[in-house]
Amino acid sequence: MELSLIKEVILSLTVFFLSVIGGITGIGISTIITPLLLFLGTPFALAKATSLWVNLWLMAVSVYKKFKTINWKLTFPLVVSAFISAPLGAKVSFFIPEKVQLLMLATFVVLSGLFILFFKPLPLLSGLTHEGFLKVGVLLGLLSGFIGGMLGIGGGIIVNPILIILGMDPILVTSLSSVLVLLSSFGGWITYTLMGHFDWSLALICAPAAVFGSFLGNRWANRFERKVIRKIVAAFAIFVGLVIYAKAFSI
Repeated sequence: MELSLIKEVILSLTVFFLSVIGGITGIGISTIITPLLLFLGTPFALAKATSLWVNLWLMAVSVYKKFKTINWKLTFPLVVSAFISAPLGAKVSFFIPEKVQLLMLATFVVLSGLFILFFKPLPLLSGLTHEGFLKVGVLLGLLSGFIGGMLGIGGGIIVNPILIILGMDPILVTSLSSVLVLLSSFGGWITYTLMGHFDWSLALICAPAAVFGSFLGNRWANRFERKVIRKIVAAFAIFVGLVIYAKAFSI
C-alpha cells in the first residue's frame, strides 16, 4: 500500500512521539497506530498487522534497556500464555465487526485509565505466594494475549492498568509489560502476516521511528517517580480510548 509523502511524514512523526511514551510506560502503541492507519485509509487487518510490527521494534528496545530490572519468575507465565492465545485472538477477529472491536477496546481502555486515576491500588498481589502469582499471570496473559491478537494490540494497555490497580509496583509493571507486549505482538503479527495482511513498504516507514522513540523513552523512564508513571499510564490510556472511540463512531 502506498501513502502520499504527507501521510508518510504524519505516520512517522506520530510513531516516534508515541514510541517515546511507550518506552517510558512499557505500553505498546498499536492502540493508537491502528486507528491512525485507519484514518489514513489502511484496511483494518493491514492496520493491525502494521501496528503489531511497530510494537515489536518498540518493545525490543524496551526489553533490552530494562533487561536487568525484569522479574522473570513473574514475567514467564504471563508472556507464555499471552503468546499462545494471541494467534487465536487474531483469527477470531475476522468474525467480529470492526466497529464492535473498536468500541470494546475503547471502553476497556478508558475505564482502566479512570480506575488508575481515581481508585487507590488494592494490595491484592502483595500477599500472594509464587503459585498465586503463577495463576494470576497465566489468566491475565491468556486474556491480554487473546484480546491483543483480536484487536491488533500488544496487550500492555490491558495488563498495565490491571496490575497497577491490584497494587503491583509501577516500575516492575513497566518492565514486565515490555516482555509481554514483545511476545504477544509477535504472535499476533506473524498470524496476520501468514494470512497475507502485511505490507513491508508500509512497515519500513514505521520501524526507524519506533526504535529511536523507544530508545529515548527508555532513557528518560528512570527520571520519573512511581506516582508520575501511574499518571502517565492512566492519561495515555484515556487518550488512546478517546481516539479509538472517534474512529469507531466514524465507521
